[in-house]
Amino acid sequence: MSRTKLKTKRIADFPKPYRDALAYWSVLRNLGFDAAEIFFGFGEVSGQPDWVHLDLQTQGKVFTVTVAQLPGADRWQVFNTWKKLSKAVHSSTEPERRACVKDHLLDNRDYFASLVGAIQANGIVVPEIAWMSPHAGDA
Repeated sequence: MSRTKLKTKRIADFPKPYRDALAYWSVLRNLGFDAAEIFFGFGEVSGQPDWVHLDLQTQGKVFTVTVAQLPGADRWQVFNTWKKLSKAVHSSTEPERRACVKDHLLDNRDYFASLVGAIQANGIVVPEIAWMSPHAGDA
């Protein structure tokens, strides 16, 4: 049965702000953060309204990634779209999920490094970076 008859969407069918949020979520997971530490949000960030964002809440700290501003968007609709995208991810293929990150700046090594640096500057130890460090665990 086709996706159309099932009324499901592919990841690529969702608006870019949601695909970008998924790209950030995927990168945070790949950096070793638990899914239970990453929260999708919509609302005010740094005094500015209507931002799609992710909050990384770990190690007693919060790091917010602002993704896109959607002026005047309905909060319920934003969360409903994220929920639908989450369901689409579960039925997607690995190449389709990887393409989401490839279409984003996160695939750029310098941008990725700046994201990791910003997380670390917030006092958060990045699990995969700490694991790869040659002196990890040395005190």
